[in-house]
Amino acid sequence: MIYLLTGPVNCGKTSWILCDYQNFPEADGFASKKVWAGTELAGYDLFHLKTGLTCPLIRTLAHLPPSWDEAARLNDRFSFSNAGFLFARHITQNAILNNVRRFYLDEAGHLELQGSGFHHLLEALIGADIDLVIVVRETLIERFVATYGISEYELIRSF
Repeated sequence: MIYLLTGPVNCGKTSWILCDYQNFPEADGFASKKVWAGTELAGYDLFHLKTGLTCPLIRTLAHLPPSWDEAARLNDRFSFSNAGFLFARHITQNAILNNVRRFYLDEAGHLELQGSGFHHLLEALIGADIDLVIVVRETLIERFVATYGISEYELIRSF
């Protein structure tokens, strides 16, 4: 089954994933945790649910570290790192190889709809026999479902 977790910005979608994961210790996946520079959002790190390891994925342009290896840019606001995408690919491939029954992916959006970001990971996960919990912005659900040929899903709203 595919579960699409949606809701407004800052409504607790990542917290929902972290909480729900506690009910499925055999699951795997990753959450996107905010990184702050004082009171300013600096970006997001991927957090591997099983190991607790993190890897930088997104930084705002004002907070790019000197060694940043950019894979993609979105709206001249966010830069995505190659290291973050490799980290996500490693987590996803291991989960599929180990026949994980439930997987969390936080989040799929514009990059994926353009065939970038986690696009290939989503294709592999949807093709596997795995329950998926995918964070998707509410405004992108119709396009997301159409792009990935998803005919059945359950919508979970986080408020």
